[in-house]
Amino acid sequence: MGIAGYLLIDREAAAVTVYSDPEDGTYRSGTARPFGAAIELPDSVGFTLVTENLKDFAD
Repeated sequence: MGIAGYLLIDREAAAVTVYSDPEDGTYRSGTARPFGAAIELPDSVGFTLVTENLKDFAD
């Protein structure tokens, strides 16, 4: 099965990406949002991540 969800926080791009639906060593789904936007995490995690505070850590 693998890791159900992978969260990437990219300070240089000031963006968050969530990868989900793993199959055969890759993720079939990916969603990116800029810092400040909310992003839905996979059902296995079950919540929405609010990224407003991440703006303070952007390069």
